[in-house]
Amino acid sequence: MAAISVRGLEAQQLEDLKNEAQRQGISLNKLALQRLTGSGDNAAGTHDDLDALAGTWSQNEADAFNAAIAPLEQVDPELWE
Repeated sequence: MAAISVRGLEAQQLEDLKNEAQRQGISLNKLALQRLTGSGDNAAGTHDDLDALAGTWSQNEADAFNAAIAPLEQVDPELWE
């Protein structure tokens, strides 16, 4: 089985990974494998923290939100020259 080294990892990033591995009760190696392969707690499709909000807006609320963010969707041509 192959082994890799990760260079350029900030001390805080490593600490965060260690804390996450400890929180999940798994090794740092297993957490790294999960992150690299897209499996485990961070796998796509497993996030459900916003499920309670999905589909709860009325049409008026959705329209108000879309109107509020409309200026954010404008492209500034000067930024793309």
